[in-house]
Amino acid sequence: MGHEQRARVSAGLVRDRAGLVERIVAEVYAEVPAYRALHGSQLAEVRAITGWLVSRSLELWVAGETRLPPEDVERLRGIGRSRAADGRSIGAVVRAHRVGSVAAVRVVCEYAAGKLDAADVFALSELWLTSIDQISESLSVGHAETAHRLDADRERARRAFLDDLLIGRQASRGAIRDRARTLGIAPPDPAVLVVAETEGTPADGSPRADTVSAGMGLLGLVEPAGADPLLTTRSGRVVLLASPDDAGRVAAVLGAHPWRGCVLAPRALADMSAAYRLADDAMETAPPHAFDPEGLLREADACVLALLNGGPVTPASVRRTVLGPLLSADHAHLLETLRAYFREGAATTAADALHVHAQTLRYRLRRVRELTGHDPHRPWPRFVLETACAIAP
Repeated sequence: MGHEQRARVSAGLVRDRAGLVERIVAEVYAEVPAYRALHGSQLAEVRAITGWLVSRSLELWVAGETRLPPEDVERLRGIGRSRAADGRSIGAVVRAHRVGSVAAVRVVCEYAAGKLDAADVFALSELWLTSIDQISESLSVGHAETAHRLDADRERARRAFLDDLLIGRQASRGAIRDRARTLGIAPPDPAVLVVAETEGTPADGSPRADTVSAGMGLLGLVEPAGADPLLTTRSGRVVLLASPDDAGRVAAVLGAHPWRGCVLAPRALADMSAAYRLADDAMETAPPHAFDPEGLLREADACVLALLNGGPVTPASVRRTVLGPLLSADHAHLLETLRAYFREGAATTAADALHVHAQTLRYRLRRVRELTGHDPHRPWPRFVLETACAIAP
């Protein structure tokens, strides 16, 4: 029938465009669960986009076109960008447009029954099929562009948050809580601080180009199960705040890969500036044999290194951190045994000095290792224990 008949059918549909749009939006609302959660202004936007697409499709059909022009494709990309900013998944958005397209074809066919010949119907079908492909691709491209930018922006904001915690710029609980809420995250509090570096990190501490990607790789290997971790890089090292629930996984990953690091005990976010100085200084000053078989320094190692290098620790805090349970009255005999062992230099002579069997003394030394995590028979752990014993009352 050609141009004139298509124009008459199109004009009739446009006159009742509001009703046509409502039918299409109702089908989208029913078929796509994500769209049932939209509020009034968002649904109004969906109606406006639907009305524009219906009008443009009819105009192109009347003109004999089979594809959306570049300006329409760019507008669809803009819609995809907006949906990404809204937080809507691209899958739901594309599905909504497909459902809407099927509904639009059905409504047009109902209205134009007997008014169009086969060529007109074929032309309309070809346009809709081509358009839905363009629509899907354009929406996806726009959505991906903005999603990538937003992810990068969020990651930068999270890194800036952690940087501020580490330098003490964000030190009050209220300010930390408000900033986390603004970022839409729930960081661990208390948190485990990890300062780590890969093998081959320059001795002068200059940043490596792959430090950030290595840190993200570390985080991916950990697969956090607790609160939202925070990650940044400082002086060529990766700094990670993880949930205490994830601390074991972090240590296991570091031990299984070419990393070495310092893992501190959980503490409040407001205390992370002092914790970072303790861990970073430990990484700077620790001799190679101070790292355990997993390539890690722990809280006690860092405290002893800080004590030796004039760091921000007190003898009392070092005693508590290293000896811990041995300072209780119940374990006083273990502390006495440890001191005797260091003083005498051998298990047998220490046993004689304490008037106990050598097996009893060896059992007590095993209990020391179990309670403190430090083996008095190995060089560095022995040094850590002996230093703490030397300053204990």
